[in-house]
Amino acid sequence: MQTADWTLVFIYLALSLLVGVYFTKKASSSLSEFFLSGRNLPWWLAGTSMVATSFSADTPLYVTGLVREHGIYENWQWWCFIMSGMLSVFFFARLWRRLGVLTDVELIKLRYSGRAASALRGFKALYFSFIIHTIIKAQIILAMAKIMDVALGWGKWESVLICSSITIVYTMLAGYWGVVTTDFFQFILAMTGAIVLAAASTGKAGGIAHMKLLLPPRSLDFFPSVTDAAFMTFLGYIALSWWSKYSSDGGGPIVQRMASSKNEKQSFMATFYFNVANYALRTWPWVLAALASLILYPAAKDPEAVYPRMMMDLLPVGIKGLMLASFFAAFMSSLSTYLNLSSAYFVNDFYRPFFRPNETERHYLAVSRLMVLVLSAVTAFVTYNVSSIVGVFKFLIAFGSGTGLVYIMRWFWWRINAWSEISAMAASTAVSTLVYTVPALAKSPFNEKLAIIIGVSTLIWVTVTFLTKPVPMEKLREFYKRTNPGKFGWGPVREGFFTGDGPGTFSGAFSQWVFGCLFLIGLTVGSGKMLLGFYLSGAAWLALSSFTGFKLWRWISGRA
Repeated sequence: MQTADWTLVFIYLALSLLVGVYFTKKASSSLSEFFLSGRNLPWWLAGTSMVATSFSADTPLYVTGLVREHGIYENWQWWCFIMSGMLSVFFFARLWRRLGVLTDVELIKLRYSGRAASALRGFKALYFSFIIHTIIKAQIILAMAKIMDVALGWGKWESVLICSSITIVYTMLAGYWGVVTTDFFQFILAMTGAIVLAAASTGKAGGIAHMKLLLPPRSLDFFPSVTDAAFMTFLGYIALSWWSKYSSDGGGPIVQRMASSKNEKQSFMATFYFNVANYALRTWPWVLAALASLILYPAAKDPEAVYPRMMMDLLPVGIKGLMLASFFAAFMSSLSTYLNLSSAYFVNDFYRPFFRPNETERHYLAVSRLMVLVLSAVTAFVTYNVSSIVGVFKFLIAFGSGTGLVYIMRWFWWRINAWSEISAMAASTAVSTLVYTVPALAKSPFNEKLAIIIGVSTLIWVTVTFLTKPVPMEKLREFYKRTNPGKFGWGPVREGFFTGDGPGTFSGAFSQWVFGCLFLIGLTVGSGKMLLGFYLSGAAWLALSSFTGFKLWRWISGRA
């Protein structure tokens, strides 16, 4: 790292801090401004913030590890979420915006009633603030620590403290305004860095055509062979993972951006744009760099550390600083989101309703900023005790995999109640713990672990649903009137009370979801095939994407 490199890094960090100072007054006017930017974001800013949030410093390291150890097809570990992403587009984007919540946990107050609902809301607020989001933040910081170790020789604690400090400051000052504003520039910078390193690494490896001659054919497979042992894991991803995860109906960070959009249409457009950019756009610079790394660093011991090593070895002065700044950008965009949202869970869904319900906005804002510090300290402790990014990601998929179906069904089945969610969370946590700690089960393949967790958890929560009382009809009708989700699954609630329908039929939305999945899978796979020189199959996948995209456009524009 030379003076020019450090100058670029410090300019970026200073600008991020200035954004926090600039928006401090605006963010301090109310909780809605601090956590949702006054619900007034345009689709392009909300959508870019969604992409930036999911694009962290850990992501290219994670993808590099997948490609180096297995091949391109292992990216289905996260590509499978195309299907839940399209669920969010065609089913949930409008519903969440219509609901008008500050956090996704607040839905519990509007959907259920009684002591069980209150307990569930408080528990989930703490569960996401202190457990799930802490694990995610630890994964993000761990990646940045690996990058700083390779780039600068820093230890883990130095990396945790230095890399997090500026993010914590501007998140405390500017809240969600600081998060989404910096997200826009951070995404552009992060993608620029990824593309630059992909070009440099593939060039150093002799170009894509030359790489294809040297790489093992298996590493270039987009799908595992049916005779490969990995095929069952692939089926686990596409058949189980995407709908069973705790974020199956959007997930906290995405819901926060849906809720902060100007209106339902803007929420829909933001979510659609996010999914296209998230899978079809940002995938391939990382994959190309990972493939090049197999030629340039064939014997690397830590596959996740190869990506920053290429940055230090291949990029010239100035560009190296730009790349490091892009890592900071990716890191800060995700960390700031989870710090802000974790604080929102604690204050909006635990502290205010259960301890201090009648305080001023100024008081809640002060507590929100304090919680950013507290949650940062908890995360720092956890980060120091984990070592594998891929391992953390796969554990997260499995850990919450028994709850996803109930989160989807609460929108489309009137019989779901608070005990359904409570039992699903308890069962998923207990079964996940057993599967990962009992030696006989811990040795099972990932797809078998997933099937056990989902099967047992689903059996338990469905049984509990029928053994407990339904939500009072008055509460259900109030929720239905507010969200208007359509006829499917709401027969007793609508009977004799509602004569209209939702904004679109369930079957219509389902058809759009199917075509949306085919459109995005075709675009993602087709783009990769063309980049790697598999032109015939690439053209076929892009033709599928074009056809389904045209059908979607006609449906959405009302011309079908």
